[in-house]
Amino acid sequence: MTGISRRTLLGGSLAAAAVSLSGCSTVTRSTDIAALNKPVALPTYQRFDGPKPDLPRSHPLMPDCFYKFPANPANVTDGAPGDGSDVTGTVPTSNPIPPTADRNPYWKELNQRVGSPLDLTITSAAGSDYVNKFATSVAGDTLGDLFNVDGGFAYLPQFLEARAQDLTEYLSGDAILEYPFLANLSTDSWRGCVYSGGIRAVPIQRGVMSSNLLLARQDILDQLGVELGSPGVDELIAVANAVTDGKKNRWAFAVPPTAAVSAMLGLPNGWEVRDGRLVHSRELEEHKQMIAVGAQLQKAGLIHPDGIAKNNQKVWFSQGSAVMTQDTYSSIQSFYRRSVVPNFAIGLPVVRDASGKVGRFLLGQPNNSIAAMRPSSPERTKMLLRILNWMAAPFGTAEYLFRKFGLPGRHYTLKGTDPVLTEAGQSEVCLGEFPIQYLADGGYPVYFPGHPEAVDVAYNHLKSILPTAILQPTYGLYSPTQSIKGKLNDNRFDALTKDIQLGRADLTDWDKTVAEWRKSAGDAIRHEYEEAMSAQGRK
Repeated sequence: MTGISRRTLLGGSLAAAAVSLSGCSTVTRSTDIAALNKPVALPTYQRFDGPKPDLPRSHPLMPDCFYKFPANPANVTDGAPGDGSDVTGTVPTSNPIPPTADRNPYWKELNQRVGSPLDLTITSAAGSDYVNKFATSVAGDTLGDLFNVDGGFAYLPQFLEARAQDLTEYLSGDAILEYPFLANLSTDSWRGCVYSGGIRAVPIQRGVMSSNLLLARQDILDQLGVELGSPGVDELIAVANAVTDGKKNRWAFAVPPTAAVSAMLGLPNGWEVRDGRLVHSRELEEHKQMIAVGAQLQKAGLIHPDGIAKNNQKVWFSQGSAVMTQDTYSSIQSFYRRSVVPNFAIGLPVVRDASGKVGRFLLGQPNNSIAAMRPSSPERTKMLLRILNWMAAPFGTAEYLFRKFGLPGRHYTLKGTDPVLTEAGQSEVCLGEFPIQYLADGGYPVYFPGHPEAVDVAYNHLKSILPTAILQPTYGLYSPTQSIKGKLNDNRFDALTKDIQLGRADLTDWDKTVAEWRKSAGDAIRHEYEEAMSAQGRK
């Protein structure tokens, strides 16, 4: 789930938003890069002293790892955070939309525990449904008290200045300690909520769990007697040849393994500072090598026949028609849930670069999205922050157990200490992902109920790759040109990559397109990001 994308404001929606913002005198001019990227004192991080993880945190970015849900979880809040008044909001969902509050026992109980009725407009995140709904709500000023918005929203600083509460005085520095579960969210996550010198939103944190990596069907590899190990490019291709058998409807890859090959070739995470200047991955020879590897795999018939043109990788991987796929750490639980194979097992290979060292791991965005608040009085702002704080109660607490699994008996039963959703829970609690998680949420742990062996696999992989992991250096920076033209150019490069891999174009077309991108947008984006880095004192 990616919340709302930059496409929200393209093709008419952009004009609607521009009109809605044009009358606001407080909006910073879009060309004032330093003002748009003015820093602020970030919230103080204070780790919540909750259940002890089952495995040690070997790195600052290591998520908490649990084999089982802690027994007898304790309540960590004192009473309902709401004041009895209605709270409205706009949220997406990646799952079927749950029954409305009047016929949903979970939602009714949620309102009781929050202490204020939650009147949520819930829209599917599929396709452009939420994108269009959000744009309409922006134009009609009907977003409500709390609303989810993607961090790549066009003209985001101006929009947030005009239409969202400035939360700086409530959350900057030690002020956030009044909301301890929000203070439990990472500093990197809060960096993505700062625009125009203010904290304008709260993060929907995902951390390293959102990072793309290579997943393998370890049960199939074991059955075939194939050892994947810690491959480089040549070893990965050799394994791919060994497991592919079109007559048995089995291919090595569901999709091109770009994350793994990027790590093998040492590519940057988007932009990177080289010799004092920002350089984008697509400008480098290694990027073309990555595309060439994908084309080689496709030509050799090692990628599922529809793996480049279509996106059905989860089904292919689950069914075993693809032995390897590219997905995130957080996808592991969903794969185990959907599997009907008794010995289903996922392996996570630690890929190597040409020197034999652990490949450079490219971290995903710290946040899924962000959630903002309509401007209000100090009293109401604090009340809404208390509600968001309640929603961010971390894993292992009674609040978390209710929020994700609902009421015992009706919505879940216990298998040992692990909650298992019932049929009613899957519907009424939205498969354990009721969309308040897109207003506030705690950090994602490594927790795969019923599969402690999968926790070990993920932990050992994280332990190996986190020392090499890099975040996008432009994360938390705003470029007006990227905001307006970035998505269109990204789509253009994505389409060209597919054409090259399918043999409909060649790498000379890549050089030409990069040159055109530099002239039309790339050099302007580079300059704006460099100016933004200077404004924030980054190197």
